[in-house]
Amino acid sequence: MQTISISELQHNLALYLEKVKDGDEIIVKEENEIIARILPFDNEEQLLVAEGLMRLPKKELAKDFWESDAPEIPLEKIVKAIRSERDED
Repeated sequence: MQTISISELQHNLALYLEKVKDGDEIIVKEENEIIARILPFDNEEQLLVAEGLMRLPKKELAKDFWESDAPEIPLEKIVKAIRSERDED
């Protein structure tokens, strides 16, 4: 991890982006305050979040989540919900 100033980043952007591509993390400071962190984009999950197509969970699921019974929802309600979402556009 390397800490640099804004002006250093502006003058050598290509160099620092190459370092990030190689796996380094760059911290950007303005005076004595950290204002940004530049790190490699390493998986599709991050891309989906960045594009606003997915949100990360706010908390972990309970350990017994997958052991609990699924709610009983009539098939007609499920079909109606799917058709409603499909026909939104």
